[in-house]
Amino acid sequence: MNEAWSHIESTAICIGVAAMTYLVLLAAAHPVKSRLRVPLGFSFHIFALLSAALVAWGVHRARDGSYVDLPWMLSARDALISAWAVFLALQVNSVLARVVWQFALEEKRQVKVPKLLRDLAKVLLLLAAVLCVMKFIYGQHIGTLLTASGIVAIVLGFGLQNLLGDVVAGIALNLEKPFDIGDWIWVGETDGEVIEINWRATRLRTRDDNYLIIPNGNITKQNITNFHYPNRVHALKCSVGVEYAAAPNDVKNVLRQAVRRTPGVLPQEPRVRLKHFGDSAINYEIKFWVNNRAASDDILSDVMTGIWYALHRAQMNIPFPIRDVFMHQPAEADNDEQQRRADAERALREEKLFEPLDNGQIAVLARRGRMVRFGRGETVINKGDAGDSLFVIVSGQASVKLSYDGGREVVAGALNPGNTFGEMSLLTGAPRNATIVADSDLRLLEIGKEALEPLLREHPAVAEAMSRLMADRQLATDGFFKQQRLTTEAAVTRADYATGLLRSIRGFFKI
Repeated sequence: MNEAWSHIESTAICIGVAAMTYLVLLAAAHPVKSRLRVPLGFSFHIFALLSAALVAWGVHRARDGSYVDLPWMLSARDALISAWAVFLALQVNSVLARVVWQFALEEKRQVKVPKLLRDLAKVLLLLAAVLCVMKFIYGQHIGTLLTASGIVAIVLGFGLQNLLGDVVAGIALNLEKPFDIGDWIWVGETDGEVIEINWRATRLRTRDDNYLIIPNGNITKQNITNFHYPNRVHALKCSVGVEYAAAPNDVKNVLRQAVRRTPGVLPQEPRVRLKHFGDSAINYEIKFWVNNRAASDDILSDVMTGIWYALHRAQMNIPFPIRDVFMHQPAEADNDEQQRRADAERALREEKLFEPLDNGQIAVLARRGRMVRFGRGETVINKGDAGDSLFVIVSGQASVKLSYDGGREVVAGALNPGNTFGEMSLLTGAPRNATIVADSDLRLLEIGKEALEPLLREHPAVAEAMSRLMADRQLATDGFFKQQRLTTEAAVTRADYATGLLRSIRGFFKI
């Protein structure tokens, strides 16, 4: 009876000690988790339970000692210690990951630790735990284990040499870090954004949103271009051939202006070089800078599209190869020109500013004007630029954009066929007061100072009529007529505006 009671008492004490050990470990882990923010998860609870079981086993052996030396008890003890050592290595790895990798390196020194290095440290800790268990628990010699494992490694190495080569290459890439997650790189004949770097391969996302997996061994054997290092700015190039009749310096100015106006191109001055004299054209190379590699193909396309429109407006041809046969049809060309002039005359008649002109004067003005074309997205004029011409929209649509303090830009209105813009610059030489951007392909009739000046000299009364129309338009823009004003006050203000505008027109045209 006493022996049974003693056994029950010993068992109760062991259970109490195990429970106390478990609670003490939980209490000790709380400040580590809260202050150091070490993620102690399910594996820590298993580690605490194993620790409690081992402490209870030790207490039981010290007090009673019965059954502890039985073979199955010794085997159970060795298994508990082995599992405890493995889970201890996992807890050490959790503390290492938080304190060293994340806190000391990433947060304090802004050094990003590769995932591959973290995994390697975890594997080494587990390997050390296993070796310690084999030596101190099972009595194995480390040298024998390493020799045996070396033989196995050699055998596996022949069978898995490609895989192991990729793993070693992955370690080298993570240590050398020629690229990082989020970088856009060029490897071999493919470029894409780096999505993942793991033990065996690197995953890229291409321009077509396809995911490409490249073994790390292949990457280390090829040249790598990183478009995000040391920064995202990099150059793009394109070429164009222009007719021999166009002066090279004039062509360079046109090309630079076309590139600068393309969305996505950085404000660094584009470089234009004359490369060589071809069979049918002078070939130029255009170099410009962007910071968005993913959109580089689209930006390059927009640049070349803008170049076509800019050369067309400057009446500089991109010639056909001389070996091609170009069939010229004068009749159709004449018909096209007549249609364009008819469209231009119709647009001028619909504009109130030109109401003082008769049909003959409208025809002369349309004939003296110049038809120009702009592509969708191109900037026709910029606010603040100098100018002395007016544009009439023959076909297409455009937007009026105004800038405010801080660089904020808003769309203030839309322009459709028949609308005009730039009239203040034409009549007074004032700088452009708004930015106009093409919403679609535009055909414009540009009326310059040299086209309007002979009409104003021959018919001075036209200048007076235009000044009155411009005064009404300016008052409407300022919101004058929306306010409650006396008729006499409105008339006086209108007369003052008209007189000032007429003075500016006469001074600008010297009439």
